[in-house]
Amino acid sequence: MSDVQNRISSLRQLLEKENLFAWVSITSDPHASEYLPPHWADREWLSGFTGSAGTLIVTQHDALLWTDSRYWTQASGQLEGSGITLMKDGAPGVEGWDQWMSRHAPDGSSVGINGRSLSVRTADRLTGLLTPKGISLREDLDLPSQIWNDRPAMPSSTVFAHTLAPESRQSKLSRLVAQLASLGADSFMTSALDEIGWLTNLRASDVDYNPVFLSHFLLCRGKPMLFIDEARLPADLKAALLSDGFEVRSYAAFADAIASLPENASLLFDPAVTTDYFRNRIPKQVRVTEGLSPLALFKTRKTPEEIRLIDEAMIEDGAALCRFYAWLESALASGATVTEMDVVRRLHDERAKGRGYVSESFGTIAAVGANAALPHYEPSNEHNAVLDGDTVLLIDSGAQYESGTTDITRVTPIHRPDDAIRRDYTAVLRSHLHLLDAYFPEGAYASQLDTFARAPLWEVDADFGHGTGHGVGFFMNVHERPYSISPRSLPSEATKTVEGIVVSDEPGLYREGRWGIRIENLITPVPQASSEFGRFMTFRPLTLCPIDTRLIYPRMMKSDEIAKLNDYHRLVREKLKDRVSGEALTWLLERTEVF
Repeated sequence: MSDVQNRISSLRQLLEKENLFAWVSITSDPHASEYLPPHWADREWLSGFTGSAGTLIVTQHDALLWTDSRYWTQASGQLEGSGITLMKDGAPGVEGWDQWMSRHAPDGSSVGINGRSLSVRTADRLTGLLTPKGISLREDLDLPSQIWNDRPAMPSSTVFAHTLAPESRQSKLSRLVAQLASLGADSFMTSALDEIGWLTNLRASDVDYNPVFLSHFLLCRGKPMLFIDEARLPADLKAALLSDGFEVRSYAAFADAIASLPENASLLFDPAVTTDYFRNRIPKQVRVTEGLSPLALFKTRKTPEEIRLIDEAMIEDGAALCRFYAWLESALASGATVTEMDVVRRLHDERAKGRGYVSESFGTIAAVGANAALPHYEPSNEHNAVLDGDTVLLIDSGAQYESGTTDITRVTPIHRPDDAIRRDYTAVLRSHLHLLDAYFPEGAYASQLDTFARAPLWEVDADFGHGTGHGVGFFMNVHERPYSISPRSLPSEATKTVEGIVVSDEPGLYREGRWGIRIENLITPVPQASSEFGRFMTFRPLTLCPIDTRLIYPRMMKSDEIAKLNDYHRLVREKLKDRVSGEALTWLLERTEVF
């Protein structure tokens, strides 16, 4: 048997021992993180599927893995021969994993799941489905840990100060206390690592590409408490936290601190980023309010000074991209053999030269030809295609700078792509420009903006399965909740489009087994006009890098779209021409010529 088959077999023995109908491994950790430290990647370890989203259910007779459309092709390959069935989450006729469980678990049976990694929101949804059938949820177990002998240790990178943060943590804390008071709460807790990093103006590298550190935060009647492995805090940072009124406690003390809340406290927590284990520690006499974390809203809506710093990061990134693409096109023109991993390494090297560079913001996607049809394909030494054939190269990449976080996707022709590819490219470009050119009232919901991007693709009977745009942090996670432009983005205060939002604009079109197209910039809303009906806004592009015009199918482009593209290229040229030289400058000038 394969390693995966052996692990599933061992897990089934534990199911029998614990008298469980099923075990559920979700993609989460005690902080509701999107990207997990390896210590909590038990779903990946059990199944062999490496995508960033998915849920595994194992019973005595079935093993099934749910994942969304971004990963269907990848999962199909990685699960082959494992005995695990791929469930295409979101496909017509495919029920969600929780519905599957409620329909297949026998009445009166028990289902196991690790409550320390189970969000309150998911727990409530699951129990709502299972309880009417008398099915109990066992949250006190961690079965994979019993068979995962070489489980990676918990991360413990050194914490450092984000010295460029323009707002002090005392100011942020004051805003939090005031917002809680307006909501009728005097206490607050969060385990979301990006919220804690933003509040404290501290960073680390506990999660690949995300500058965060394992911690919890509790505010009890004006007293802020940070729960962290104190050995990781340099003495000067600990002293600064204490001076600012923070109490520093051990990471493991969080549950006991929750259990010790005063009986008449009024506690707010966010059910999306709080685990059921911690909710169950709250004393019964505490008045509880569940709602969006104020910190999530604060960090999403950047201040003007934060936006200014992000603009600086975009210039550093744009200069690196000019140097990289000048090298790439020269290498391809010379007939040199270039692989996807060559692209990954060279792009990293060029970015690392930039001022304030810290790391990549996610694993670079360098995908040629059919590989580009996998939205989250990532090359490796084992999967490393040569850039060849009459096709395209899709590069989705980003970086963490001390001044901001970047994320960009561009598509480059390889030899002579045919007209079918060019038509797809132009449809995606039109979609990208339509969102950039959107004109809308201040506060428009993100879901309302989604159709701006999809309409040009619908015109050619095409669409894409992922969202149009995700929020991006300020030297923080490249995927930032709660703002996202997507048909699945529910209308709420958190998804209103207002100044300070930084979001991606990344429509795509994917032909399985053939090619994939995606064009992405980061954009931010800016006010454009006011009337008796309120303020009206459009988007300003933040990302600075030419969009390749060689792939455009001219007859598909409208005059206003061409004008918008030329305007963008004028901006890119103006911002970058004094930051590059030699071949990089020549490339910049050529690629920003009027179309």
